[in-house]
Amino acid sequence: TICFLSEQGQRDPACLHRAAKILMNFQSEDGEFPQQDIIGATNHNLMLTYAQFRNIFPIWALGEYYQRVLPVA
Repeated sequence: TICFLSEQGQRDPACLHRAAKILMNFQSEDGEFPQQDIIGATNHNLMLTYAQFRNIFPIWALGEYYQRVLPVA
């Protein structure tokens, strides 16, 4: 992901700007990101959710965007 961000940001950052805007618009006013559907299942009876991933990934991705894409743009 980091390689993609830095390489894509140098070529054409438009899609990364759109992705960052989507993430920012997806965030609620209290700073949380809504819980998505169950994202995995094993043995057809164990449903997997990653409760904190919904907050960690968007913040990490926006941080990478800020550090690697905005200085280039």
